[in-house]
Parts: sequence; structure tokens; C-alpha cells
Amino acid sequence: MQLRKHKKAILLGITLLCFISLILAYIFNKSINSIINIIVASFILAYTLTPIRDGFEAKFRISKKISSIVVILIIIGIITACIIVIVPTLFNEISNISNIFDNVSNLLEGMLKKNNLDDFSTTNVIYNEILEKGNVFWTNFSENAVENLMSIGDNAMSLAIIPIMVYYFLCDGNKIYSKMLLLLPTSKRGLTKKILSDIDRVLTRYITSQLMLSGLIGGLTLILLLLLKVKFPLWISILNAILNIIPYFGPIFGAVPAVIVALLDSPIKAFWVIVGMFIIQQLEGDILSPKITGDSTEMHPFVIIILLLIGDKFGGFVGMVLVVPIAVIIKVLYDDINYYLF
Repeated sequence: MQLRKHKKAILLGITLLCFISLILAYIFNKSINSIINIIVASFILAYTLTPIRDGFEAKFRISKKISSIVVILIIIGIITACIIVIVPTLFNEISNISNIFDNVSNLLEGMLKKNNLDDFSTTNVIYNEILEKGNVFWTNFSENAVENLMSIGDNAMSLAIIPIMVYYFLCDGNKIYSKMLLLLPTSKRGLTKKILSDIDRVLTRYITSQLMLSGLIGGLTLILLLLLKVKFPLWISILNAILNIIPYFGPIFGAVPAVIVALLDSPIKAFWVIVGMFIIQQLEGDILSPKITGDSTEMHPFVIIILLLIGDKFGGFVGMVLVVPIAVIIKVLYDDINYYLF
């Protein structure tokens, strides 16, 4: 018995040493950094897709493996369709970006004519300012787009591995979880399972609520864009739904592509898109999001907004997506440790 405990202590010590070594390698070694990033990204994607997989499994009464494959193929299909269909078309439309500035200039001149104002100097100043800012934005956007495309090409092999790892996490996640629990002393496994179960319960509720919220916002955006006859309504709605994963601020980010595409047709259409997206944002911010997101995380909406600002400061878009789940994990850990140990 004593020997068995001694062996477990040695095994735990080796595991901790390996864990610390991985952290140091992650910080100082780029190759290890990339490998760990792939594993972490795959785990996050698998965990996010778990409620969807469970839904397919329950509704269609299929095995976990088949439902996992179906979910992954759907995600790959959506991404591939976006790359094949929307990206070339958007680049083709954006190449005519000068039409936006001409439309804005014509709108301003028309407004001045209606008010019997013959001096267009103000219009020219505004037009030149818009043109200058637009050219700077377009230059930066083009440079970043080329760099990102080259980066994706360089990491194509790594990206191809992610769906495979997501599949194994979805299928064998419980087995991996059970094996990792064996590393802990028997007396600590029960408490660890309770804490992890609480974290899983709250996170699953949060992810499900966010998926529901994103679906609602995506549907409302699609209806709005179809009514206003804006180009690419389906793709813009999908993008808006994805961006809506960020609580409160998501609809604001999602409105930008819709306004830009509408502006390619006319400033009036862009104006009505802004009005419609503002109404959707108010509906999401004042009614849906505080209720759904606040209840799912058991945190006050004010706290969530502060967390989003912190996430944006330290991690940008990714930080805003991850900060609330991280805060949920910390909150559950604090509550459970305080309850079980004190």
C-alpha cells in the first residue's frame, strides 16, 4: 500500500514536471507554441460543438461518431462555401470602392441643392476627407488580407489537423477525461469531478444560450437584408451571427459589413440598413442578451460588459470571445472551493 502511494506520488511529480516544462516550452519555443495552440483550439472548438453534436445525436438517434462527423462536415462546408463564393465576390465588389465615395458625394450635393445652397466647398472638403480616410483603410485592409492569406497558406497542414483532433475530442472526450482523473489521488477525484461537472454545466448553458442568441440575430439580420435587397444577405447574416458570440458588442461589429455592402448600391440603402441594424442591436442589447446571457452565466450584465472591455484590451476579438467563459470558470472554481473546502 505504501509502495503504491509512493509510485503515485512519483507519477504525479513527473506529470507536474512535464506540465511545467510544457509551459516553459510554450513561452520560449515557437514550434511547441504552435502545437499547443492547435490542441487548445481543437479542444475549444470541440467543446463548443458538443451541444450541437448532442442535439444531432438525440434528434436523429445516431451514434456519437456519426453525429460528430456530421457536425464537422457542416462546419467545413460552411467555411469552404464562404471561401469559394463570398471572398472572390467581395473582393470584386470592393475593387469598385470608388463608387462608394461618388455616391456619398452625390448625396451631399443633392442635399445642398434641396436647401438652395450653391456653394459646394463644404461637400468637397467632406468628400476629400472621406476619400483620404477610405484610401488609408483600403490600403491597410489589402496589406492585412494578403498577409493573412499567406499565413493561412503557410499553416495549411496545421489547419488540416484541427478537424481530425476536434473529431477525437468529440468522440473520445470522456475517455480522455477519465484517464486524466486517474493521475489524481483517489481521495481528490470525487471533489475534482464535482467541480469540473459544475464548470461543464454552467459553460454548456452559456454556450447554448449564445448559440440561440446568435441564431436569432442571424435570422433577424437575414430578414432585414432581404427586405432591403442588400447583396449577400445570407453570408452577411452568418457573419453577424458569428460576431454575435461577443455579448452586447457583437451586433455592432456585424453591422459594419452590411452597411459597407449597402453603400455600394446607395447611401439611402445604407442609411436604412443602419436604422434596421440599430433596432436589432437594441432588441439584442436591451431584451435578449441581458436575459439569456446574464442568466446563463449567473453574472450581472454590468460585470459582463466590464469583462468584455478587459478582454478587448488584452486579447482583441479573441479576448472578447474567451473572457466570459474564462470568468465563468473562475467563478465556479471560487464558489465550489469556498463551499467544499471552507
